Amino acid sequence: MLDPLIAAEFPSHLALASTSDLAALPGSPAVYLLLDADRRPVQLATTQHLRRAVTARLSEPPPEEKTKRADLAEIVRAVAWRAVACAFEARWCYWRLARQLYPQDYRERIDFGPAWFLHVDWSQPVPELRVTERIWRLPGEFIGPWPTHKSAQQALEGLWDLFDLCRYPEQVRKTPHGTRCSYAEMGRCDAPCDGSAPLAAYVERSRAAWSFAAGQAAEWIASAQQRMKDAAGALRFELAAQIKQQLAFAANWQSHLEPLVRRNSALRCLMALRVTRRRACKLFAFDRGLLVEGPVVQARTLQRHVTEWLPALAATDPSVESDIVRMEQTWLATRLFLADSRDDSAIVWLAHRVPTDVSAELLAAIEQLFVRAVAPQAE
Repeated sequence: MLDPLIAAEFPSHLALASTSDLAALPGSPAVYLLLDADRRPVQLATTQHLRRAVTARLSEPPPEEKTKRADLAEIVRAVAWRAVACAFEARWCYWRLARQLYPQDYRERIDFGPAWFLHVDWSQPVPELRVTERIWRLPGEFIGPWPTHKSAQQALEGLWDLFDLCRYPEQVRKTPHGTRCSYAEMGRCDAPCDGSAPLAAYVERSRAAWSFAAGQAAEWIASAQQRMKDAAGALRFELAAQIKQQLAFAANWQSHLEPLVRRNSALRCLMALRVTRRRACKLFAFDRGLLVEGPVVQARTLQRHVTEWLPALAATDPSVESDIVRMEQTWLATRLFLADSRDDSAIVWLAHRVPTDVSAELLAAIEQLFVRAVAPQAE
């Protein structure tokens, strides 16, 4: 008898009396679980070809390998599986099942790590811009994603330079008893840490930095260009050179980062992913940490399936998931957000919640997702 959890998550299973029974397994992509005689989990894995993968797992290892790995054929007596349409679905299902089967160490078993965000909590007396992976788990606002901690930290340090923010925020939190740093001594900081400057001005600069990161780089660039001209006209060439260097960072942000990063409240999109070995795509929706799978659609069924799916999707609420689940699903979805140019996936970002009805504009956008996602398979 299968455990209820396993039975609920794996719609199909096969008892194995001998290796000849493996011929009954389908040759399709799947997430599968090998089970022992008592139907306890032995191994969880994903594959693009179930029959081939399980046969290989249960084949007798070569003599030189026998001391290096267990002979699963001696242990495994059943296999349970669920079919998946694409690699993203396989990764998502594997993560979800690993969380349930191996709650103590599932993060060591999955093949994706954290995504990184800038974070600020404006309710704090001294709001601090910082880097974190704990999106949805901390109070406040987030902007991202960045693929690595290093890239997010570099973005943060660039904001420090542009807006004269403190590199030692722990000292600002002690104001007016904080310790001045070398930047203050060089005139690069007005030292709110020791009370030399009002804290309100520092908070205002922090808000300006956050607005810049949230999509208002163009406004800052226009202002900085004028300040650079004014400084040069006043023969303040050192200041003009400093602003020119800042403008280079701002221009790079505007062209390369601004199209990729968003406020956490704007992390809503529809995704179309090419189905493995088929001229079809699988639809998903992502809404602020909530990941919802949609139907597999072909060109002739796209409008009908989308019309049926979106109204039900619009009724979903991210709060139904725990903050840990929302965080980790955001980490997973980030793989696609940062690789939107891939040929086998496409994303349309939504300005608001998923609509309850299908507008002509939205349907046209989803049709374009479909065309883009299946284009590599076109003859």
